Amino acid sequence: MSNLIESSSYWNSKGIILDRMGKHKDAIDCFEKARSISPDDFDVITNIGISFDKLGKPEEALNFYDLALKKQEDTKTLYNKGISLSKIGKYSEAANYFKKVLNEEKNNKNAIINLAIALQKIGKLDEAISILKEWGDFDFVYTRAQLMIENGKKQIEDSINLLQICLNENPESIPSLENISYALKMLDMEQQSLKYIENIKLLYFERKKVEDKIKSLKEVLSNCIFDYEKIGQNLLLKKDSGRNYNFYKDIFEGLFHDILLIDEDYSSFLENYGKRSISSSNVFIKELLIRANSLAESLDTLKIKVEEDIGRPSIRCIFYILNSLERKKNSEINIYLINNGDMEARDISFLVEKNRDLNLSKIEDTIPSLKPLEYKSYMVTIKPKSEDIFEIRAFCNYKGNEFYETSVVYPLEIPYFPEEDSLSLISYLKVLKLDMDTTAEEIKRRWKDLSKYYHPDTTQDEKEKIIKESILKEINEAYEGLKNYY
Repeated sequence: MSNLIESSSYWNSKGIILDRMGKHKDAIDCFEKARSISPDDFDVITNIGISFDKLGKPEEALNFYDLALKKQEDTKTLYNKGISLSKIGKYSEAANYFKKVLNEEKNNKNAIINLAIALQKIGKLDEAISILKEWGDFDFVYTRAQLMIENGKKQIEDSINLLQICLNENPESIPSLENISYALKMLDMEQQSLKYIENIKLLYFERKKVEDKIKSLKEVLSNCIFDYEKIGQNLLLKKDSGRNYNFYKDIFEGLFHDILLIDEDYSSFLENYGKRSISSSNVFIKELLIRANSLAESLDTLKIKVEEDIGRPSIRCIFYILNSLERKKNSEINIYLINNGDMEARDISFLVEKNRDLNLSKIEDTIPSLKPLEYKSYMVTIKPKSEDIFEIRAFCNYKGNEFYETSVVYPLEIPYFPEEDSLSLISYLKVLKLDMDTTAEEIKRRWKDLSKYYHPDTTQDEKEKIIKESILKEINEAYEGLKNYY
């Protein structure tokens, strides 16, 4: 694939996502794989350090930051080295690294805040406050207030005023409420402090709902990453084994882009979590979770398609009912046996079960072969004894080692057309809905092939013409819908 799952960028991206999902050890394994492919990539080395820091091992993290800085000095590594130095109490050194970051990126919010915290820790509160005063953003105001509270009673009232400013921006800011409650307690204002505590308890109850959704999101996205890799390994085994390989390879790589987009949006959410209301956080995470679950379903579908449609035949049976079925009246239905795989199927045996309620005789047939996308149709007459729900079952195998069972339950819709899954077997365009990154050229090529194959003029049979017209309509609608993405 210039193989995606064998590239350094893939393993680095996977590590970043797993690290954000809280799976720091797994992330380190990914970064090490990326490093084995690109040993001089300083960003990968820095990412190893970040994961060690999150595992509570800042000393080990510092070793990797130093190694990365020898290869190239960049603000990401400098900033994270400052963070790890702060965690082991070396605030003066940490402050110097945050200043180096600000020399390159003067508006780096995280560097400004952590520089102020480091300065306060080494007794330079006035300098810390002075730096933060230049900025009016929620996070800067909150940090000023917190540092002033830590300085003791001397500036308590000023800190409370600042925290009130934070609450004006976000009335549900639990850290702001907690600090006000703590400050009031320091001023011996117990009753006022208790009022804030009651409010905090209610907010924590609501916040837990968001945290539960975040936990679910992390689990779903982590599983997607691991499932994605398994699909990639299976796809690699089938390289050059059929005409569907490149098609599914494109879908596979497109889905990784979807994973990255969800992770990017989650990262953006985390950066502003403190400023968000609980209700807006709940809505945002809920939407992300819906996207992640949809992604998981797409991966499950792709897994099945890779297993069934590459380097092998894939026989499916589709029932096609054009008109409503009436009690005790003869009606005609069509049954199609289709090879939806990318290799020829041979020695096919086919059976439709007898159904007395429909006056349907058993159908048995043997077919020497079906090429990819080739089908054989059967016109069947039935006479339902009643208008109740009924089921038709069909079985087929080929070479004696592949077995398929298909059934249709009626009524579904009158007139009945193939359900979405069956249509995807007829039209590869339906499969393309898995992927928004498939090339326009690929869509157009498949549309032309299928349009030609299902054009009504290819048959003289009037009933088959009607069926082909219906299928062609579905193909054209799918194509028109997909064109809107390009």
